[in-house]
Amino acid sequence: MLRGWMLLIALVVSGPACADSWGPPTRTTYLSADQNVRLTVVPRELRSPLAYFDDKVNGREPAGQPAGETRSTAEGTLERRVDGRWLQVWKAPLANEVAPVTALVSNDGEHVVTFDDWHMVGLGSNVVAIYGRDGALVRSLELGDILPKDYIEALPRSVSSLWWHDQDRISGDGKHVLLAVVVPRNDTMSSERLETVDVAVDLDTGAVVPPQGEHWQHALAEARRIRAARLAYEADQKAAFVAPLIAPTSADELSWHNYLREAFLRLDPDWKRRTPSTTVVLAPPAPNYALSEGWVRDDLHRGWEDDVAMFAAPAAPERLVAIVSKVAHSLTPGSLTSTRVYVAAPADRADAVRTALAQSGAEVIWLDTTKPIPQRPERLRGETPLDDFFGDE
Repeated sequence: MLRGWMLLIALVVSGPACADSWGPPTRTTYLSADQNVRLTVVPRELRSPLAYFDDKVNGREPAGQPAGETRSTAEGTLERRVDGRWLQVWKAPLANEVAPVTALVSNDGEHVVTFDDWHMVGLGSNVVAIYGRDGALVRSLELGDILPKDYIEALPRSVSSLWWHDQDRISGDGKHVLLAVVVPRNDTMSSERLETVDVAVDLDTGAVVPPQGEHWQHALAEARRIRAARLAYEADQKAAFVAPLIAPTSADELSWHNYLREAFLRLDPDWKRRTPSTTVVLAPPAPNYALSEGWVRDDLHRGWEDDVAMFAAPAAPERLVAIVSKVAHSLTPGSLTSTRVYVAAPADRADAVRTALAQSGAEVIWLDTTKPIPQRPERLRGETPLDDFFGDE
């Protein structure tokens, strides 16, 4: 169901990760550079990540808390190695509601630095939290305490997070944590390591040392450029959202996936509740032609209740008819009575698909690609699908 969206996300989501995947938080130990001091973080217990997110959406706190759990935050224990044995220095609650994402420990054990909150990198009040002696909180910083607003808005992002730093470290003299802040760029999907610029934070006070120098000026310039490009892109997307939808003029696969998805949102009576599969049948010379034929077969055999399958074959509409006709012979009569099939192809090809699927009970709808599709009034008023692209998965 998400095949078209997986391709879309892989190409347009800004950030080193395309989508978020947050497993359950686990007990984690962080060693100092000399491996003589360690911090063990014990997360707050959750029934499950899903229970946590569900409670957050519904305003239930403490989110995801199982019965009998009394801790309201993560907990940290700092230990020092002495004569081969680990001796506790302090044990204290941490600022993180569930757990930090990562942490650093100074060689002298005087400071601990944690980064971000589980499930929301770069967001919230604990992007950086510094702890001193006895586990006392020196300062907890938001990203806005560290970076200018325009810079933050240019950072790569995923569904839930801002990917703002890479490999932070504690300075050699133990006085600062050096934040390796990501320099924004357009090609965040590149396999090359992201460029970073250091921003220092005083470990004793939590004060951010204002960054200076040519490298920082370069980072600011890149942030301004990316931000301007993003604003222009958002303006183009807004204009396209309001304007009538026009079918692509090329056979580009991604463009047709986008067209089918948007056509569904503008036309289908169950646009808020259903989520369509989108399949673009390629021309036989294409390397993925056999795969696209299999996709059509899979979509028609799935037969889920309230299913919507959308097909386009811009380069070879006759192949779509041939594939559907072949698949139709293996379908049980009436097996698709709750399924809608949209066909973006010439009218005669859509009629042929309708005839082939007649015994299956599928409702076949022709998408006339020569006619623009106006935006749905409800969407212009701000209404959105209930499921959007993660739906009932």
